[in-house]
Amino acid sequence: MGNYNTQYQSYYNNLARRQRGTNKFHSENYKHSSVSELYIKRLTRELIGVLTLFIIVLLLKVVITPKTQFAYNYSKEAINKQYNYSVLLEKARDIRFNDVKTITIKFLDKVKSTIPKENGINGNIDF
Repeated sequence: MGNYNTQYQSYYNNLARRQRGTNKFHSENYKHSSVSELYIKRLTRELIGVLTLFIIVLLLKVVITPKTQFAYNYSKEAINKQYNYSVLLEKARDIRFNDVKTITIKFLDKVKSTIPKENGINGNIDF
């Protein structure tokens, strides 16, 4: 019986420690941070990404080999290319969601039919 007392004591001590500790859930921490802190974090992430890409492009320009020249010219063309988003917006407006739904259902039915019943999603797999 004496062994149970120590186990109960350690169990309740662990519960008490958990209650005294900080809550590490994201939603709790998210409430305490302000909107400006979120924008600062996002801005620093984006600036680090831009700096990394800038360094890579400069290295491609400095190191002269046929492969680096091709990569530099390709990245230069990609940056200077003018994109026409109006065509994409028109295509997005023309999408019929009922057609997308029927195509998706047909595709899922086709995938389900290829899976054997004994090894299917709800089937039991024996090892």
